[in-house]
Amino acid sequence: MKVIAGKVSVVIVTYNGAEFIRDCLRSLMDEATALNLEIVAVDNGSTDGTAALISKEFPIVKLIKNNVNAGFARAANQGIEMTQGDIILLLNQDTKIRNDAVSKLARFLNEKASAGVIGPRFNGFDGILQKSCRALPRYRDLLFEFTGLSYLFPRSKIFAHWKMGWFDHLTEREVDQPMGAAMMFRKGLFERLGGFDEDFPIFFNDVDFCRRAQDAGLVNYYYPEAVIEHFVGGSTRKRKPQMILESHRAMYRYFRKYCRKSFLSRIALYFWGIMLYISAYLRVGLSLIFK
Repeated sequence: MKVIAGKVSVVIVTYNGAEFIRDCLRSLMDEATALNLEIVAVDNGSTDGTAALISKEFPIVKLIKNNVNAGFARAANQGIEMTQGDIILLLNQDTKIRNDAVSKLARFLNEKASAGVIGPRFNGFDGILQKSCRALPRYRDLLFEFTGLSYLFPRSKIFAHWKMGWFDHLTEREVDQPMGAAMMFRKGLFERLGGFDEDFPIFFNDVDFCRRAQDAGLVNYYYPEAVIEHFVGGSTRKRKPQMILESHRAMYRYFRKYCRKSFLSRIALYFWGIMLYISAYLRVGLSLIFK
């Protein structure tokens, strides 16, 4: 696929998102005209009419229809591979663009030659700021989560390091990982990294991508001048027990992928793997009791 310099391509992965995708695409329409956006939607075998809605109401959108749920990472790779823009905005179906956010992100990316991944500020549909940035997780962060220290000291740079509870999300800064609900990056970076790792089908593919961008010598940024509304869990909430298990599996896969080869590192991986397994099933049980 020929890449067009300066063109922005928006890629949206959908799965049973009919209640969200109409508003998401409508929010893009003003900028679609002004920026000549290319919009690609990849539907992962939705059964609620999502694909039909897109085809009927938004003929401008290039639609890829998978017969089964191929996972977010695979669908994102499919969509990005067919884009023409040299700038990619990977967007969740449960988002709404506000106040020229796409053009603001693209302008910021163009100003930062060393930029890897850029993330916007997220507000809920109620207008309340969502704290979205994360540091790359470490074993000690699991300890602080499991012992409750991260909740007792939510603004501590030690105990709340991973979730960055100390950061107000009101100022621009370098970050390890902007939230995956809206990520902008150059297509050249995507090609350089070999796309999203499909061993992380739903969760942690964004964390892994951001880490590999950093390992390639680039810098990830949080840019709050661009604002996108986001319904937390809108893409996964209907399958909560399954998503709890998958999120814990994905975290284990992440630690396994980046585990050092030393004996102590392997022991630590084994121990925290057991702890993640226990945590996953405890959370599933609680979610079923208190649903």
